[in-house]
Amino acid sequence: MDQLQEAIRLKNEGNLKEAQPLLAELANEHKEDQKVLLVAAEVHEKLELFPQAITFYQQALEFDLNEEYRKKALLHLGISYRAVGLYEQARETLEVGMSEFPSSNPFYIYFAMTLYNLGDSDLAMEIMAQKLIETTKDSELINHRGLIEFYASCLDETFN
Repeated sequence: MDQLQEAIRLKNEGNLKEAQPLLAELANEHKEDQKVLLVAAEVHEKLELFPQAITFYQQALEFDLNEEYRKKALLHLGISYRAVGLYEQARETLEVGMSEFPSSNPFYIYFAMTLYNLGDSDLAMEIMAQKLIETTKDSELINHRGLIEFYASCLDETFN
């Protein structure tokens, strides 16, 4: 499959617009090839062609992907759903990702963004604050960890 190698070369060199039509054609001709589908999805997503990326990620997830590819496909499918305003599908996909890959922080961040889009800004902020505290190396934030965790769980409350 020399066309795939050419498309990957173009992608790696940053020539996404040149790689895109080649990958779209390959993905339509080789719907059973996980690698083609994932590379096509990635390029379409980077070009903000989200509906096409969604289709390719969905097709790839129909296969028994290895752990790394499944994690990437679930994450980017959720991101792409969110990008086109399919917030419930994004939420469901990201929830699957958090369930299968609980130590992968990007799932939680995009899940929080999706919750914000769905109008659940309190939980979104709580998740964001928690992930910030869990992952930061900033000593000032670490010193405020207890307060940040406390206030993140009661953003709408005031204390007199």
